Amino acid sequence: MEFVQLWQEGERISLNMFVYAFTFTIPAGALALLIAAPWLPGIVKQILAIPLLLANTLYPLTFTSHPVLDLVGAPFNFTVILRFLDLYYVGPLVYHRPVYASLYSLWVDFWSCLRIFPKPAKETTKDVKKGEIRVYHKDRTFVDILARLLFCAVVVDVLGAYVATFTPSDVMSLGNTRPLLFLTFFLACGLFMTAGFNLAGFGLHLFYCIFVEGGTYSSEQFRILMIHPIFSSSLDDVWSRRWHQLFRSTWLAFPFRPVRTLTQRALVKYTKSHGTIALFMASVSVFVISGLMHEYMILCNVGWPLYHSALIGYQTLFFGIHGAGVILEKIVTTVSRRVVPASVRQSLLVRVLQHVWVIGFGIAFFTWFMEGFAIWNVYNDHPFQFSRPYIYAFIRSHPSLHPLVGSAIF
Repeated sequence: MEFVQLWQEGERISLNMFVYAFTFTIPAGALALLIAAPWLPGIVKQILAIPLLLANTLYPLTFTSHPVLDLVGAPFNFTVILRFLDLYYVGPLVYHRPVYASLYSLWVDFWSCLRIFPKPAKETTKDVKKGEIRVYHKDRTFVDILARLLFCAVVVDVLGAYVATFTPSDVMSLGNTRPLLFLTFFLACGLFMTAGFNLAGFGLHLFYCIFVEGGTYSSEQFRILMIHPIFSSSLDDVWSRRWHQLFRSTWLAFPFRPVRTLTQRALVKYTKSHGTIALFMASVSVFVISGLMHEYMILCNVGWPLYHSALIGYQTLFFGIHGAGVILEKIVTTVSRRVVPASVRQSLLVRVLQHVWVIGFGIAFFTWFMEGFAIWNVYNDHPFQFSRPYIYAFIRSHPSLHPLVGSAIF
Protein backbone atom coordinates (compact mmCIF):
# COMPACT_ATOMS: atom_id res chain seq x y z
CA MET A 1 0.00 0.00 0.00
CA GLU A 2 2.93 2.35 0.66
CA PHE A 3 4.04 2.03 -2.96
CA VAL A 4 0.51 2.72 -4.23
CA GLN A 5 0.37 5.88 -2.11
CA LEU A 6 3.80 6.86 -3.43
CA TRP A 7 2.61 6.53 -7.04
CA GLN A 8 -0.64 8.40 -6.33
CA GLU A 9 1.31 11.31 -4.86
CA GLY A 10 3.77 11.36 -7.77
CA GLU A 11 6.74 10.68 -5.53
CA ARG A 12 9.62 8.26 -5.99
CA ILE A 13 12.33 6.74 -3.79
CA SER A 14 15.72 8.29 -4.48
CA LEU A 15 18.62 5.88 -4.95
CA ASN A 16 22.36 6.36 -5.22
CA MET A 17 23.23 6.52 -8.92
CA PHE A 18 25.44 3.41 -8.74
CA VAL A 19 22.73 1.44 -6.95
CA TYR A 20 20.16 2.58 -9.55
CA ALA A 21 22.46 1.81 -12.49
CA PHE A 22 22.97 -1.71 -11.18
CA THR A 23 19.44 -2.54 -10.06
CA PHE A 24 17.25 -1.13 -12.84
CA THR A 25 18.58 -3.74 -15.29
CA ILE A 26 18.04 -6.72 -12.95
CA PRO A 27 14.53 -7.60 -14.25
CA ALA A 28 15.75 -7.31 -17.87
CA GLY A 29 18.76 -9.48 -17.13
CA ALA A 30 16.59 -12.09 -15.43
CA LEU A 31 14.16 -12.10 -18.37
CA ALA A 32 17.09 -12.58 -20.78
CA LEU A 33 18.54 -15.50 -18.80
CA LEU A 34 15.10 -17.07 -18.45
CA ILE A 35 14.22 -16.89 -22.17
CA ALA A 36 17.64 -18.37 -23.06
CA ALA A 37 17.22 -21.43 -20.82
CA PRO A 38 16.64 -24.36 -23.23
CA TRP A 39 15.77 -26.83 -20.48
CA LEU A 40 12.72 -25.02 -19.07
CA PRO A 41 9.26 -25.68 -20.60
CA GLY A 42 7.72 -22.69 -22.37
CA ILE A 43 4.71 -22.48 -20.06
CA VAL A 44 7.00 -22.32 -17.02
CA LYS A 45 8.98 -19.48 -18.61
CA GLN A 46 5.77 -17.59 -19.37
CA ILE A 47 4.58 -17.88 -15.77
CA LEU A 48 7.93 -16.88 -14.28
CA ALA A 49 8.19 -13.91 -16.68
CA ILE A 50 5.03 -12.23 -15.34
CA PRO A 51 6.48 -10.87 -12.03
CA LEU A 52 9.71 -9.91 -13.81
CA LEU A 53 7.80 -7.89 -16.44
CA LEU A 54 5.77 -6.25 -13.67
CA ALA A 55 8.94 -5.35 -11.73
CA ASN A 56 10.52 -3.98 -14.90
CA THR A 57 7.44 -1.82 -15.54
CA LEU A 58 7.17 -0.43 -12.01
CA TYR A 59 10.85 0.25 -11.39
CA PRO A 60 11.09 3.70 -13.11
CA LEU A 61 7.77 4.66 -11.52
CA THR A 62 9.08 3.82 -8.06
CA PHE A 63 12.75 4.78 -8.02
CA THR A 64 14.72 7.82 -9.15
CA SER A 65 18.38 8.79 -9.25
CA HIS A 66 20.63 10.97 -11.39
CA PRO A 67 18.62 12.76 -14.12
CA VAL A 68 20.57 11.01 -16.89
CA LEU A 69 19.64 7.62 -15.43
CA ASP A 70 16.00 8.72 -15.15
CA LEU A 71 16.12 9.72 -18.81
CA VAL A 72 17.58 6.35 -19.83
CA GLY A 73 15.65 4.13 -17.42
CA ALA A 74 12.08 4.66 -18.62
CA PRO A 75 12.59 4.09 -22.39
CA PHE A 76 14.97 1.19 -21.71
CA ASN A 77 12.47 -0.56 -19.46
CA PHE A 78 9.58 0.12 -21.85
CA THR A 79 11.56 -1.42 -24.70
CA VAL A 80 12.39 -4.42 -22.52
CA ILE A 81 8.65 -4.89 -21.92
CA LEU A 82 7.91 -4.92 -25.66
CA ARG A 83 10.80 -7.19 -26.60
CA PHE A 84 10.01 -9.80 -24.01
CA LEU A 85 6.25 -9.63 -24.50
CA ASP A 86 7.01 -10.68 -28.07
CA LEU A 87 9.45 -13.42 -27.11
CA TYR A 88 7.38 -14.89 -24.28
CA TYR A 89 3.81 -14.45 -25.51
CA VAL A 90 3.16 -12.78 -28.88
CA GLY A 91 5.61 -14.80 -30.98
CA PRO A 92 4.51 -18.19 -29.60
CA LEU A 93 0.83 -17.23 -29.99
CA VAL A 94 0.94 -15.66 -33.46
CA TYR A 95 3.78 -17.61 -35.11
CA HIS A 96 3.88 -20.74 -32.91
CA ARG A 97 7.53 -20.08 -32.10
CA PRO A 98 9.15 -21.75 -29.10
CA VAL A 99 9.54 -19.63 -25.97
CA TYR A 100 13.26 -19.26 -26.55
CA ALA A 101 15.89 -16.79 -27.72
CA SER A 102 19.66 -17.14 -27.50
CA LEU A 103 21.70 -14.59 -25.58
CA TYR A 104 23.57 -13.87 -28.81
CA SER A 105 20.32 -12.94 -30.61
CA LEU A 106 19.49 -10.55 -27.77
CA TRP A 107 22.99 -9.08 -28.03
CA VAL A 108 22.47 -8.52 -31.77
CA ASP A 109 19.06 -6.94 -31.06
CA PHE A 110 20.65 -4.46 -28.68
CA TRP A 111 23.51 -3.40 -30.96
CA SER A 112 21.76 -3.56 -34.34
CA CYS A 113 20.77 0.12 -34.09
CA LEU A 114 24.45 0.97 -34.56
CA ARG A 115 26.18 -2.03 -36.10
CA ILE A 116 25.61 -4.37 -39.04
CA PHE A 117 25.85 -8.03 -38.08
CA PRO A 118 26.46 -9.83 -41.39
CA LYS A 119 24.53 -12.98 -42.26
CA PRO A 120 25.26 -15.59 -44.96
CA ALA A 121 24.70 -13.91 -48.34
CA LYS A 122 21.56 -14.98 -50.23
CA GLU A 123 23.25 -14.33 -53.57
CA THR A 124 26.70 -13.60 -54.95
CA THR A 125 27.76 -9.95 -55.05
CA LYS A 126 31.03 -8.11 -55.67
CA ASP A 127 31.78 -8.27 -51.94
CA VAL A 128 30.83 -11.84 -51.05
CA LYS A 129 29.81 -15.15 -52.57
CA LYS A 130 26.45 -16.79 -51.94
CA GLY A 131 26.35 -18.52 -48.55
CA GLU A 132 29.45 -16.72 -47.26
CA ILE A 133 29.52 -14.13 -44.50
CA ARG A 134 31.06 -10.84 -45.46
CA VAL A 135 34.16 -9.84 -43.50
CA TYR A 136 34.40 -6.07 -43.00
CA HIS A 137 37.80 -4.43 -43.23
CA LYS A 138 38.66 -2.46 -40.10
CA ASP A 139 39.80 0.97 -41.23
CA ARG A 140 39.23 3.17 -38.15
CA THR A 141 40.30 3.33 -34.51
CA PHE A 142 38.56 4.44 -31.34
CA VAL A 143 40.27 7.84 -31.67
CA ASP A 144 37.96 8.64 -34.60
CA ILE A 145 34.97 7.98 -32.35
CA LEU A 146 36.40 10.16 -29.59
CA ALA A 147 36.68 13.15 -31.92
CA ARG A 148 33.03 12.84 -32.99
CA LEU A 149 31.89 12.23 -29.43
CA LEU A 150 33.63 15.39 -28.21
CA PHE A 151 32.15 17.44 -31.05
CA CYS A 152 28.64 16.26 -30.13
CA ALA A 153 29.31 17.04 -26.47
CA VAL A 154 30.22 20.64 -27.38
CA VAL A 155 27.07 21.02 -29.49
CA VAL A 156 24.92 19.60 -26.69
CA ASP A 157 26.56 21.99 -24.24
CA VAL A 158 26.01 25.12 -26.36
CA LEU A 159 22.58 24.32 -27.81
CA GLY A 160 21.41 22.91 -24.48
CA ALA A 161 22.16 26.28 -22.90
CA TYR A 162 20.01 28.01 -25.53
CA VAL A 163 17.09 25.57 -25.37
CA ALA A 164 17.07 25.78 -21.56
CA THR A 165 16.24 29.49 -21.74
CA PHE A 166 12.68 28.54 -22.74
CA THR A 167 10.24 27.83 -19.91
CA PRO A 168 7.20 25.55 -20.24
CA SER A 169 5.11 28.71 -20.55
CA ASP A 170 7.32 29.89 -23.42
CA VAL A 171 6.93 26.55 -25.18
CA MET A 172 3.14 26.76 -24.92
CA SER A 173 2.73 30.38 -25.99
CA LEU A 174 5.45 31.23 -28.51
CA GLY A 175 3.80 29.40 -31.39
CA ASN A 176 0.97 31.94 -31.29
CA THR A 177 2.73 35.06 -30.00
CA ARG A 178 6.20 34.89 -31.59
CA PRO A 179 6.23 32.34 -34.42
CA LEU A 180 9.72 33.22 -35.70
CA LEU A 181 11.25 32.69 -32.26
CA PHE A 182 9.28 29.45 -31.98
CA LEU A 183 10.77 28.34 -35.32
CA THR A 184 14.23 29.11 -33.94
CA PHE A 185 13.43 27.10 -30.81
CA PHE A 186 12.14 24.21 -32.94
CA LEU A 187 15.29 24.11 -35.08
CA ALA A 188 17.53 24.40 -32.01
CA CYS A 189 15.69 21.50 -30.38
CA GLY A 190 16.11 19.43 -33.54
CA LEU A 191 19.86 20.04 -33.62
CA PHE A 192 20.13 19.56 -29.84
CA MET A 193 18.38 16.17 -29.99
CA THR A 194 20.46 15.14 -33.01
CA ALA A 195 23.69 15.94 -31.17
CA GLY A 196 22.38 14.35 -27.96
CA PHE A 197 21.39 11.06 -29.55
CA ASN A 198 24.60 10.94 -31.55
CA LEU A 199 26.55 11.63 -28.36
CA ALA A 200 24.87 8.58 -26.81
CA GLY A 201 25.45 6.60 -30.00
CA PHE A 202 29.14 7.43 -30.16
CA GLY A 203 29.43 6.57 -26.47
CA LEU A 204 27.97 3.11 -27.14
CA HIS A 205 30.11 2.79 -30.26
CA LEU A 206 33.23 3.67 -28.25
CA PHE A 207 32.38 1.02 -25.66
CA TYR A 208 31.87 -1.63 -28.35
CA CYS A 209 35.00 -0.65 -30.23
CA ILE A 210 37.28 -0.80 -27.18
CA PHE A 211 35.84 -3.70 -25.21
CA VAL A 212 34.50 -5.94 -28.00
CA GLU A 213 36.57 -5.16 -31.11
CA GLY A 214 39.85 -4.30 -29.44
CA GLY A 215 40.07 -0.63 -30.40
CA THR A 216 39.47 -0.78 -34.17
CA TYR A 217 36.35 -1.01 -36.30
CA SER A 218 35.00 -0.93 -39.85
CA SER A 219 33.39 2.36 -40.88
CA GLU A 220 31.11 0.39 -43.24
CA GLN A 221 29.73 -1.65 -40.36
CA PHE A 222 28.59 1.20 -38.10
CA ARG A 223 26.09 4.01 -38.62
CA ILE A 224 25.50 7.21 -36.71
CA LEU A 225 22.36 7.21 -34.64
CA MET A 226 20.73 10.39 -36.04
CA ILE A 227 21.18 11.54 -39.64
CA HIS A 228 20.12 15.21 -39.38
CA PRO A 229 16.32 14.80 -39.49
CA ILE A 230 15.68 18.54 -39.91
CA PHE A 231 17.05 18.20 -43.47
CA SER A 232 14.48 15.55 -44.39
CA SER A 233 12.32 15.91 -47.48
CA SER A 234 9.48 13.75 -46.14
CA LEU A 235 8.05 12.57 -42.84
CA ASP A 236 8.76 9.00 -43.93
CA ASP A 237 12.42 9.95 -44.39
CA VAL A 238 12.44 11.46 -40.88
CA TRP A 239 11.10 8.42 -39.08
CA SER A 240 12.29 5.48 -41.17
CA ARG A 241 15.84 6.58 -41.96
CA ARG A 242 17.09 9.74 -40.30
CA TRP A 243 15.67 9.51 -36.77
CA HIS A 244 17.52 7.31 -34.31
CA GLN A 245 17.02 3.57 -34.72
CA LEU A 246 17.50 2.65 -31.05
CA PHE A 247 14.25 0.71 -30.87
CA ARG A 248 13.95 -0.41 -34.49
CA SER A 249 14.60 -4.12 -33.97
CA THR A 250 12.20 -4.25 -31.01
CA TRP A 251 9.40 -2.35 -32.74
CA LEU A 252 9.74 -4.43 -35.90
CA ALA A 253 9.37 -7.57 -33.78
CA PHE A 254 6.46 -6.06 -31.86
CA PRO A 255 4.13 -4.44 -32.80
CA PHE A 256 4.96 -4.11 -36.54
CA ARG A 257 5.19 -7.74 -37.67
CA PRO A 258 2.37 -9.19 -35.53
CA VAL A 259 -0.01 -6.36 -36.47
CA ARG A 260 0.84 -6.80 -40.15
CA THR A 261 0.41 -10.59 -39.95
CA LEU A 262 -2.86 -10.50 -38.01
CA THR A 263 -4.33 -7.79 -40.25
CA GLN A 264 -3.48 -9.80 -43.37
CA ARG A 265 -5.01 -12.95 -41.89
CA ALA A 266 -8.18 -11.04 -40.99
CA LEU A 267 -8.61 -9.37 -44.41
CA VAL A 268 -7.22 -11.89 -46.89
CA LYS A 269 -10.68 -13.34 -47.63
CA TYR A 270 -12.35 -9.95 -48.04
CA THR A 271 -10.07 -7.71 -50.10
CA LYS A 272 -7.20 -7.92 -52.56
CA SER A 273 -5.62 -4.92 -50.84
CA HIS A 274 -5.06 -6.80 -47.61
CA GLY A 275 -1.27 -6.46 -47.94
CA THR A 276 -1.37 -2.67 -48.36
CA ILE A 277 -3.88 -2.21 -45.54
CA ALA A 278 -1.84 -4.49 -43.27
CA LEU A 279 1.31 -2.46 -44.00
CA PHE A 280 -0.49 0.78 -43.15
CA MET A 281 -1.90 -0.68 -39.92
CA ALA A 282 1.50 -2.01 -38.90
CA SER A 283 3.10 1.39 -39.55
CA VAL A 284 0.46 3.15 -37.47
CA SER A 285 0.95 0.65 -34.65
CA VAL A 286 4.63 1.62 -34.40
CA PHE A 287 3.71 5.29 -34.05
CA VAL A 288 1.13 4.44 -31.38
CA ILE A 289 3.70 2.39 -29.45
CA SER A 290 6.19 5.25 -29.74
CA GLY A 291 3.55 7.59 -28.32
CA LEU A 292 2.87 5.21 -25.43
CA MET A 293 6.57 4.94 -24.67
CA HIS A 294 6.86 8.72 -24.43
CA GLU A 295 3.71 8.81 -22.29
CA TYR A 296 5.41 6.33 -19.96
CA MET A 297 8.58 8.46 -19.85
CA ILE A 298 6.58 11.57 -18.93
CA LEU A 299 4.51 9.69 -16.34
CA CYS A 300 7.61 8.26 -14.65
CA ASN A 301 9.38 11.61 -14.43
CA VAL A 302 6.62 14.10 -13.57
CA GLY A 303 4.42 11.80 -11.46
CA TRP A 304 0.82 10.68 -11.76
CA PRO A 305 -0.99 13.81 -10.40
CA LEU A 306 0.57 16.25 -12.89
CA TYR A 307 0.55 13.75 -15.75
CA HIS A 308 -3.13 12.89 -15.20
CA SER A 309 -4.25 16.49 -14.79
CA ALA A 310 -2.37 18.18 -17.64
CA LEU A 311 -0.25 15.93 -19.85
CA ILE A 312 -2.01 12.63 -20.49
CA GLY A 313 -2.42 11.68 -24.15
CA TYR A 314 -0.38 14.40 -25.83
CA GLN A 315 2.55 12.15 -26.77
CA THR A 316 0.20 9.61 -28.32
CA LEU A 317 -1.55 12.38 -30.24
CA PHE A 318 1.77 13.73 -31.48
CA PHE A 319 3.08 10.41 -32.76
CA GLY A 320 -0.34 9.34 -34.01
CA ILE A 321 -0.69 12.47 -36.15
CA HIS A 322 2.83 11.90 -37.52
CA GLY A 323 1.83 8.35 -38.44
CA ALA A 324 -1.19 9.74 -40.25
CA GLY A 325 1.10 12.24 -41.99
CA VAL A 326 3.37 9.45 -43.23
CA ILE A 327 0.39 7.55 -44.65
CA LEU A 328 -0.92 10.73 -46.31
CA GLU A 329 2.51 11.23 -47.90
CA LYS A 330 2.51 7.70 -49.29
CA ILE A 331 -0.94 8.22 -50.82
CA VAL A 332 0.04 11.57 -52.35
CA THR A 333 3.31 10.09 -53.66
CA THR A 334 1.51 7.15 -55.27
CA VAL A 335 -1.07 9.41 -56.95
CA SER A 336 1.51 12.00 -58.06
CA ARG A 337 3.61 9.36 -59.82
CA ARG A 338 0.61 8.61 -62.02
CA VAL A 339 -0.50 12.13 -62.85
CA VAL A 340 2.51 14.46 -62.38
CA PRO A 341 5.46 14.36 -64.83
CA ALA A 342 8.80 13.29 -63.36
CA SER A 343 10.35 16.60 -64.43
CA VAL A 344 7.90 18.43 -62.16
CA ARG A 345 8.25 16.02 -59.23
CA GLN A 346 12.02 16.38 -59.32
CA SER A 347 12.08 20.15 -59.82
CA LEU A 348 13.75 22.53 -57.37
CA LEU A 349 10.40 24.06 -56.41
CA VAL A 350 8.92 20.70 -55.43
CA ARG A 351 12.03 19.75 -53.46
CA VAL A 352 11.85 23.04 -51.54
CA LEU A 353 8.14 22.51 -50.88
CA GLN A 354 8.89 19.04 -49.54
CA HIS A 355 11.31 20.47 -46.99
CA VAL A 356 8.83 23.21 -46.07
CA TRP A 357 6.16 20.53 -45.58
CA VAL A 358 8.35 18.58 -43.14
CA ILE A 359 9.36 21.63 -41.09
CA GLY A 360 5.82 23.04 -41.12
CA PHE A 361 4.26 19.74 -40.06
CA GLY A 362 6.83 19.38 -37.30
CA ILE A 363 6.22 22.87 -35.95
CA ALA A 364 2.44 22.56 -36.11
CA PHE A 365 2.36 19.76 -33.52
CA PHE A 366 5.65 20.33 -31.71
CA THR A 367 3.99 21.79 -28.62
CA TRP A 368 2.21 18.48 -27.99
CA PHE A 369 5.59 16.78 -27.85
CA MET A 370 7.53 19.41 -25.94
CA GLU A 371 5.12 20.41 -23.17
CA GLY A 372 5.65 17.29 -21.08
CA PHE A 373 9.40 17.32 -21.56
CA ALA A 374 9.58 21.04 -20.74
CA ILE A 375 7.66 20.51 -17.48
CA TRP A 376 9.93 17.54 -16.77
CA ASN A 377 12.81 19.97 -17.42
CA VAL A 378 14.57 17.29 -19.43
CA TYR A 379 16.92 19.62 -21.27
CA ASN A 380 18.55 20.52 -17.96
CA ASP A 381 19.16 16.85 -17.16
CA HIS A 382 22.39 16.36 -19.08
CA PRO A 383 25.89 16.76 -17.62
CA PHE A 384 27.28 19.01 -20.37
CA GLN A 385 26.62 22.50 -19.01
CA PHE A 386 30.13 23.93 -18.85
CA SER A 387 29.53 26.88 -21.16
CA ARG A 388 26.10 27.79 -19.80
CA PRO A 389 27.16 30.41 -17.20
CA TYR A 390 29.34 32.21 -19.75
CA ILE A 391 26.68 32.12 -22.48
CA TYR A 392 24.02 33.44 -20.09
CA ALA A 393 26.31 36.18 -18.79
CA PHE A 394 27.06 37.26 -22.36
CA ILE A 395 23.38 37.33 -23.33
CA ARG A 396 22.36 39.26 -20.21
CA SER A 397 25.05 41.86 -20.91
CA HIS A 398 23.84 42.40 -24.50
CA PRO A 399 20.21 43.62 -24.54
CA SER A 400 20.04 43.28 -28.33
CA LEU A 401 20.11 39.48 -27.86
CA HIS A 402 17.24 39.37 -25.36
CA PRO A 403 14.49 39.02 -27.98
CA LEU A 404 16.23 35.91 -29.36
CA VAL A 405 16.05 33.78 -26.21
CA GLY A 406 13.45 32.47 -23.78
CA SER A 407 12.38 34.06 -20.51
CA ALA A 408 14.09 31.60 -18.14
CA ILE A 409 17.40 33.44 -18.47
CA PHE A 410 16.07 36.62 -16.90
